[in-house]
Amino acid sequence: EGPSEHKHPLLGTSFLELGAGAGVPGWTAMRCGARVICTDQAVADRIRCLAECAERNYCEMKDILPENDERLVNAAKTTVYPYNWGDDVHEVSHALSKDGKERFDVIVGADCVYMPWLHDQLLQSIDMLLSDRGVALLPFALHGNAKDCDVWGIADKAKTMGFKVAILEKQQLTPQKRCMEAKQGLVHTVRLSR
Repeated sequence: EGPSEHKHPLLGTSFLELGAGAGVPGWTAMRCGARVICTDQAVADRIRCLAECAERNYCEMKDILPENDERLVNAAKTTVYPYNWGDDVHEVSHALSKDGKERFDVIVGADCVYMPWLHDQLLQSIDMLLSDRGVALLPFALHGNAKDCDVWGIADKAKTMGFKVAILEKQQLTPQKRCMEAKQGLVHTVRLSR
């Protein structure tokens, strides 16, 4: 990596990952210089694993970047928090700014949409945490655990809440197991903005 004349578009942006799981989008944004907050369910092992991943990524960056590099400075501030969608956002917003008033430029909820029974809480959290000029990206596959139309219902719910909704071009990936249907490897992305 190293210093570059061309700055990445995520450099310095505020980036929130909801339902992080392994945190891949968050760690990618961290390496690009974003100010990252990663969240997942308030389950101790999940949060511990996320914190360990954040530390490992930071240590790798420390080995290759000068200490005054903005990407490394922002990476040092990366935070992991337990957060259940729909709950109060006080701790998450205060992790971003001391006064808790700043909102996120980018929110990613990767593979979170397949649970339609949580759409209301997910959208409520995005609504409370997304900046006026921010964008939320919800990439997902249809897992087969719920009716496809119920999973896609998040787009209509988001419109009802006042979000601008765009469906981005889908991407076919190879399903993880041979017994999986092709649709389980087809990644759809819903883009939300104000």
